[in-house]
Amino acid sequence: MIKGDREGRSRLEFGVLLTQGVVSGAPDRVLGEVVEQAIAAEALGFDLALMAEHKGSPEYFGSALPLAFAIAARTRIIRVGTAVAIAPLHHPVELAQDAAMLDQLSAGRLFLGLGAGYLGADFATIGVDIALRGRMLEETIQIVRLAWSGEEFSFSGPFHKLVDAQVLPRPFQQPIPNIYVGAATPAGVRRAATFGDGWITDARLDLPTMAKMAARYRELAGGSGRSARVYAVRYCWPSHNADAARAEFGPPCLSMARLLIEQGRLDDSRPFPVVDSVLLDRFLENRVIFGAPNECAYTIQRLQQEVGIDGLILIFRHPTGPALDRVVDAMTLFSREVVPLVS
Repeated sequence: MIKGDREGRSRLEFGVLLTQGVVSGAPDRVLGEVVEQAIAAEALGFDLALMAEHKGSPEYFGSALPLAFAIAARTRIIRVGTAVAIAPLHHPVELAQDAAMLDQLSAGRLFLGLGAGYLGADFATIGVDIALRGRMLEETIQIVRLAWSGEEFSFSGPFHKLVDAQVLPRPFQQPIPNIYVGAATPAGVRRAATFGDGWITDARLDLPTMAKMAARYRELAGGSGRSARVYAVRYCWPSHNADAARAEFGPPCLSMARLLIEQGRLDDSRPFPVVDSVLLDRFLENRVIFGAPNECAYTIQRLQQEVGIDGLILIFRHPTGPALDRVVDAMTLFSREVVPLVS
């Protein structure tokens, strides 16, 4: 069991990021497995069960908050929400209402992560100009915070004009929940520092890049008078058997690496190798918490020392696998044998 008060902030928080879509199998079955993984995470003492979303990708489901509602209804302690919802693709008043309702339903367990988005297919699906995404994210955060007051408010910005708007009920958390901003670029880190209550990193960032961005984020957050909390997203697969780990986690991990390269999202100072085994080694090197419990703990300790993380949001299951029972086994091993080494 992962020990500690879920509202405490003096210890490292651990969460799971649930990243499945229609490519994962029959949607009714896969959605049920997503909920079951979240229930298992709570039983094992994880702090967070979070959803990602993409509107135009078979690798991810496109409705993160409705799925968070389903998880909230089946759990009692774990915090639920998004890492991240694509803010420009939601009307900010409706987003504020849905998030407030989730916070009330869960008695204050909402964790709201928002991002600007990056995939053209997501924006084409909704009919939003991707070139405006950064400014739309900033405006959305402003409106959501105003709406959460529970009082009538008016707002006039480049994208939304609101007169005497009101969102009821207001959130359970007081005065209002935090809003965490996902980012993987210098401009995104600036937004996280200026508008967010914390920064959610991107799983594709290698350790040296993340460390540099974290230092810049804290510098900018301090200048903005905002809190600076860092939640690192990392792929994760602990195992006592290295060969079995590569056999189980290697193929879906390699599939994700190829997808990120295809999307132009996997940055590296060196050219990416063509040979699968070499590419997998490169991907595991600085982006995955992988191996025996002591090896996983060492990787986490590096993140604590070099990035200064406050939380880890872990991806145990890619859209293409592994199977749920093996994922729960890996989560159990992590909870019982990795966490005690870093707590």
